[in-house]
Amino acid sequence: MKHNVGILTYHTGYNYGASLQAYALSTVIRKMGYSVEIINFETDRFKASREMITKHPKRMKEVIKIASRILYIKPLKHRQQLFDDFTNNCLPVSPLYKTEQEVIDHATDYDCIVCGSDQIWNLSQDDAPAANPIFFLNFPKNQRRAAYAASFGKWVKEAPKHEETFLPWLKQFDAISVRETSGVDYVRSLGLDCSLCLDPTVLLDAEEYEPICSERLINEKYILLFSWSCPDDVIQAAKKVSNELRLPVYNIVPPPRAMFSGIQRKLDVGPREFLSMIKNAEFIVTNSFHGTAFSTTFEKPYVSVVSGNPDLRMKSLLEQLGLSDHLVDKDYINVPAMLRTDYTCVREKKSALRKDSFDFLTSTLKDVGQKA
Repeated sequence: MKHNVGILTYHTGYNYGASLQAYALSTVIRKMGYSVEIINFETDRFKASREMITKHPKRMKEVIKIASRILYIKPLKHRQQLFDDFTNNCLPVSPLYKTEQEVIDHATDYDCIVCGSDQIWNLSQDDAPAANPIFFLNFPKNQRRAAYAASFGKWVKEAPKHEETFLPWLKQFDAISVRETSGVDYVRSLGLDCSLCLDPTVLLDAEEYEPICSERLINEKYILLFSWSCPDDVIQAAKKVSNELRLPVYNIVPPPRAMFSGIQRKLDVGPREFLSMIKNAEFIVTNSFHGTAFSTTFEKPYVSVVSGNPDLRMKSLLEQLGLSDHLVDKDYINVPAMLRTDYTCVREKKSALRKDSFDFLTSTLKDVGQKA
């Protein structure tokens, strides 16, 4: 079947941000009136790297991961199934393509291919099993090409050494947007037009996530801790909020992170359940960009804990929305103030902030085939 738009991105990986950014971008493009499909590309190497329990460990970190997760095998297997079900039932995915050649063979199924979001242009060889030049569309051009909120990640500092390889591919793009100012500056330094666009998850309102949000998972009132890295600062912040509100904390990230922290885990949580955990929490403690973004979308009381230098996307988003007071040190958390957050002005600022991103998509897709 011919589709107007194919999206090539990281949409698996058992990562809430990756799954939900793919959902958000495909939803936005569909609501614009186009037929859209996510190009379901996943190599065996990447699939093996994201398993909850690594079947064939090759590195010490994988052995440690297995040892730390033995007691959680049942909920982790359920978690993996929830992610797989989300991909297959909530995302408009193509058949599974395991090789680059399969993607190339089916590229003509689309009038336009949109690359992004996520760190699809991070080709670091340091433990990046998903890294692949196919995300630069490194094959003959037969359709319109665009990048939406793509990211080089930290590889933006290394990229100049590899321009001879990827610059010819970038030059074939009809429109480019990235999600960090460092990426904008770099692409423009190459003599190419580039826009700054929001992460796709910020483009949808809470009610637009309702169709995929699961029912409430925990009957009691609770505080949600969401941090992939779970540094001590975030753990201590969660405990401080717990003591002040007299509520239990639930951590939804698997070990070995935050082992022996004394905080209980809720691990059978896929993307739909993640939305539910955000929506129904009394308070959220995070240091994640997507934890921050979804806490804001669902208009929850929350803090984004700074450990060292803050995530620049997170800092920028909060500044633009007038929520900089939510970016805190673990020792300076004003829980009553967070509980009183008025989101009225935030909604207005968010609407204005989204305009450039919607304008970019509208301009990029205006000449793409016939709308569905």
